[in-house]
Amino acid sequence: MSIAEFAYAQARLQARHGGRADDATWRTLEASHTAAHFLAMARSGPLAAWLDGLDEAGDAHRIERHLLARWRRSVDEIAGWLPARWRPALRWFGTLATLPQGDPARTGERASAEWLERWRELLPSDAGDRALVQRPAVLLLPRLAGPGAGRPAADESGRHALLALFRRHAGSAVAVFAYLALAALDLERLRGGLVVRVLLEPSAGAPEA
Repeated sequence: MSIAEFAYAQARLQARHGGRADDATWRTLEASHTAAHFLAMARSGPLAAWLDGLDEAGDAHRIERHLLARWRRSVDEIAGWLPARWRPALRWFGTLATLPQGDPARTGERASAEWLERWRELLPSDAGDRALVQRPAVLLLPRLAGPGAGRPAADESGRHALLALFRRHAGSAVAVFAYLALAALDLERLRGGLVVRVLLEPSAGAPEA
């Protein structure tokens, strides 16, 4: 694993990272009381790319399908920036964000261990310090499953640890996986914030209490 191999990906991920939503953006979004307002605010800022093409009247299932489709496209795009031997491991890493809410793979120790074992098998033989390369996955696994939709999907210590990995190991597979972990948490936070508001709003045409 060499820095030169990841220079192409690093330049693009650095630009994407610079465009991620900041704390002020999340605070503004999470102060929204309706799905329509949340969606309008999200579309006006750095999260807009995730929502491109989403139907304004989408129900919760449609929203989730849309966001997961966008996620898969993003994972495939990033995989295309990497040396070919790293692509299977990156695509498997991306499956964490496609698991449905409450899936035991997010919270069960056995399922998590099985997921990690499969990921380890896909890592190239020249991955270097494998414990370090695996650190983003170890941080991500317990944090994707917040106990309720709309709740931030990770505590700040986890986000800070992933951010530190991205910065300290620039130009390496560690930085790529750390970025993908941060993006997965952003997606889960966006998904939760939007879906919970859709679910809490009365259905169109429902009688008022």
